[in-house]
Amino acid sequence: MSIGHPPEFGRYRASAWLAATGASGDGLYSAIRYVIRLLRLLVLLTIWRGVLGNEDGSELGRVLTYTLVAGAFANQLDARTDLGDAIWDGRIATWFVAPVRVFGLAVANTLGRWAPSLVGYTIPVLALAPLVGVDPRPASIGAAVAFVPSIALAVAIGFALDLLLVSLMARTGWSLWDMQRLRVTFGTVLSGAVIPLGYLPWGLADWLPWFPLASMASAPLRIWVGDGDPGLLIAGQAAWAMIGWIAALAAWGRQRERLVGYGG
Repeated sequence: MSIGHPPEFGRYRASAWLAATGASGDGLYSAIRYVIRLLRLLVLLTIWRGVLGNEDGSELGRVLTYTLVAGAFANQLDARTDLGDAIWDGRIATWFVAPVRVFGLAVANTLGRWAPSLVGYTIPVLALAPLVGVDPRPASIGAAVAFVPSIALAVAIGFALDLLLVSLMARTGWSLWDMQRLRVTFGTVLSGAVIPLGYLPWGLADWLPWFPLASMASAPLRIWVGDGDPGLLIAGQAAWAMIGWIAALAAWGRQRERLVGYGG
């Protein structure tokens, strides 16, 4: 008797494959999105060179590497599904009759869509970084190894936050755009995905690293550039991932019926 994957795992894998093939078939649209992301990244690198031009070369190098890796892994450092979109446009009705868990399906679709982006954008950006004067390499082999569980935990926290916000949307009647603006407004700055937390004013760098948003982006990026204790950073991420998922699943369980009928 052979032991294989549970049937539900195969369904998720099939959903991820369909999402990946769909995203890879976007063609020109995907290319335009990659160009826009690349231009934004180049602008940020130019700004940091202007701001830190008189600083020590190693500090400028760390910030440039931090910024480049943040741009390369932008999807994973701000992990979110299209569950909110599915609720807003009515697709959620078909998701609830699918032979898999609804949020599991949303996650599988997201992971599938990430695959073409990793191949078409993330890897080329890291490989070609020296052409724009940025060393993309992690601080050490240990940092590279620690980055793997760290970014996995960052994704887990991002998905938990996504589920919490979707539940909040259903509870309060907020629109999809209200939810997205809320996440972008706070997440972009407070997570450290754009500006390293150490450069924020008013002593924010002293306490923001203890919050879940920093575990989504700042923690894995700091590990990559060798800033901070990887063990402590990963432990903090693991704690927030556990707390986030307990809260998210509780909120999801209470709002399932609202989610099915949201918007009439």
